[in-house]
Amino acid sequence: MNFQIHLGDSLEILKTIPSNSVDSLVTDPPAGIGLMGLDWDKDKGGRRQWISWLTKIMIECHRVLKPGAHGFVWAIPRTSHWTGTAIEDAGFEVKDIVTHLFGSGFPKSVAIDKALERAKYTDTDLLFKVTNWIRARRDELGLTNKQLDEIAGVKAGACHWTASPPSGQPHIPTKERWEKLEKALAPIPEWLQELIKPAYSLGETWRQTNNESTKWQGWGTALKPASEHWILIQKPISEHNIAANIKKHNVGGINIDASRIPVKGTIPSTTNLNFKDAGFIWDGGKRCGNSIYTQHPLGRFPANLILTKSNRHDCPAQIVTEQSENEVSQYFKNFKPEVPFIYCKKPHKIERGENNIHPTVKPLRLMRYLCKMVTPPCGVVLDPFMGSGTTGVSALFEQFKFIGIEKNENYFAISEKRLKGVT
Repeated sequence: MNFQIHLGDSLEILKTIPSNSVDSLVTDPPAGIGLMGLDWDKDKGGRRQWISWLTKIMIECHRVLKPGAHGFVWAIPRTSHWTGTAIEDAGFEVKDIVTHLFGSGFPKSVAIDKALERAKYTDTDLLFKVTNWIRARRDELGLTNKQLDEIAGVKAGACHWTASPPSGQPHIPTKERWEKLEKALAPIPEWLQELIKPAYSLGETWRQTNNESTKWQGWGTALKPASEHWILIQKPISEHNIAANIKKHNVGGINIDASRIPVKGTIPSTTNLNFKDAGFIWDGGKRCGNSIYTQHPLGRFPANLILTKSNRHDCPAQIVTEQSENEVSQYFKNFKPEVPFIYCKKPHKIERGENNIHPTVKPLRLMRYLCKMVTPPCGVVLDPFMGSGTTGVSALFEQFKFIGIEKNENYFAISEKRLKGVT
């Protein structure tokens, strides 16, 4: 069998893998932002605790990788410095960051005008007074946050309704949700009802008559996510130079030719680009016989940028592709070079696999591209955060072997089914 997958804690299972035995690391660890209220993405108590947790796992990854082996570690811009710190503390070198751009991110912004409506009547201390009661009552009844979410008919709401001071993010349930929770948490003390009612009872009518709220209409707290980082890392070589290291361990390089991006047409030379007036203009009057760049037969050199191609008009790849056909020609005149970046489509239902409930499934083309860039022929790819197994499927498609670890039983079952289905 070309793959080995393990159900359990990454740190403990990694300790059973022999040292200097794995050829590459391609993994998608949690970000520590509490995505959708899921326990596996919690921050472990804060920045230091989260970095310490990931560092321990990355130290074991460092041990099992061969000297000179490369890897890609996923992160989001918001906490990529946490991930990078853990990587360096584990002994790896950060070689680069590949930025993957996509247009399908969902904004997670709080409308400030609505927040002001609630803040008008409930300060932070009173909010925590409410969440402390709900949390205590939840424990008294033997319920979980997941069960509270199911009762209210939402996802990731209970983590706010039961938030703990000082670092929690306390919210009061909306009227519709509270009416459902009220029955499950009864009896409700009168003082609690009095604190909860002002948060939803005035609603839209109050907003129209409140100058402070109206002034902040249209303001929010976050941008729409449209990029992610794949941190390119390397375990330091053990020999006196890269040639000796590759000869001894068969790792240490990046597969450039296998990662090139095919290009149709001709590429202009940069020697005749005119940057006058801060513009980027192709100066046709200065062209000469040496003005054409001799393209490698396999395509452009791989860059640290990847675009997700989509049919949606807000996708960066779609915009750039249109520019390459229409607008770029006016700058490069007789040349219409293709955009020299790899494109990946968002994974569709068939690609994800039947009943794949994982919330952050990556595109197969993206993961195949990353695997083949850092893994030698017939090499072993390691993923200690396997999720629903996309990295493993990608590794098998590229004729590599795969070792995966996942602690969630549901995700593990999905991974196992997908990996066994690779032909």
